[in-house]
Amino acid sequence: MSLAPPSALPDSSVADRLVIAGRRVSRVAFGGARLTAGDGWGVPRDREVPRGILRAALEAGIDHIDTADALGPAVSEQIIGDVVGDRDDVLVATKVGMLRPGPGEWGVLGRPDYLRQQVHASLSRLRRERIDLVYLHRIDPDYPLADQLGALQQLRTQGLIGHIGVSQPTASQLEEVLLLEPDLAAVQSLYNVAARHDAELARTLEVRGIPFLAYWPLLGRGIAAARHRALFEGLASIGGPLGLDGAQVALAWIFSTLPGAGAVVGSRSAAHLRANARAARLRLDVENLARVTALVDDVLGDTVFDPRTSKDDE
Repeated sequence: MSLAPPSALPDSSVADRLVIAGRRVSRVAFGGARLTAGDGWGVPRDREVPRGILRAALEAGIDHIDTADALGPAVSEQIIGDVVGDRDDVLVATKVGMLRPGPGEWGVLGRPDYLRQQVHASLSRLRRERIDLVYLHRIDPDYPLADQLGALQQLRTQGLIGHIGVSQPTASQLEEVLLLEPDLAAVQSLYNVAARHDAELARTLEVRGIPFLAYWPLLGRGIAAARHRALFEGLASIGGPLGLDGAQVALAWIFSTLPGAGAVVGSRSAAHLRANARAARLRLDVENLARVTALVDDVLGDTVFDPRTSKDDE
């Protein structure tokens, strides 16, 4: 096995950095879902534990924090507000437009006055006068897209948010978004070794100079626990000769197949998040990209990655 050494990477001094919302920040963003009690829901028993993980992320050089009002709900933003507050050396991004009626339940609400309300609530929880980047978490088919984006554009004009992004658009929705918001700052979408269908969307964005960020890059859900375990054991075997763990190989696969992309990665372990941050500089060669693909196809077989399924569901 081999990886492209750092000296072989284009502009190796910034290989682990990504320009987003006018800032050059860590290619691996810290995802706020793991700051909740579990799976994006609930208040941790001891809030000092997730606060410590977030401090460790900052100490590891991760200066890009990504969350959503629906995580908790509200819990993740509150903890980020406690630790990061209004620091101007950390890019804080959040999302509005999804609902959490209960554990494991998600909904979409793009009513413009609701979006405006939620941004104001996020500002309070994050303890910021201005949020660097706000994503429309999902496009709600029940309201005109122009009205949903218009609510965020109004807040940007008021100086309450800096930049606008969108999460999980289809190709046709992306075209409509760009007509309404030509200064789109970023797009997030599902992308990992087992969910590769948005690669074309990501490459379209790269051509247009719009950053793409992969969420659930380490398959935090989507396949059953036994398959998840087998897959990451196989990835660790591929990475073993260079001392890489399975998660680092999974992230290196993303950065190798989409060189301009970033990834939103959560963690409950300081050691793991430091390893994840180092993975931003790793690139797999063609042979090992093929090995990863073959492994995934062998482990998953006919199983389709389904983000509605927890990895604890057999």
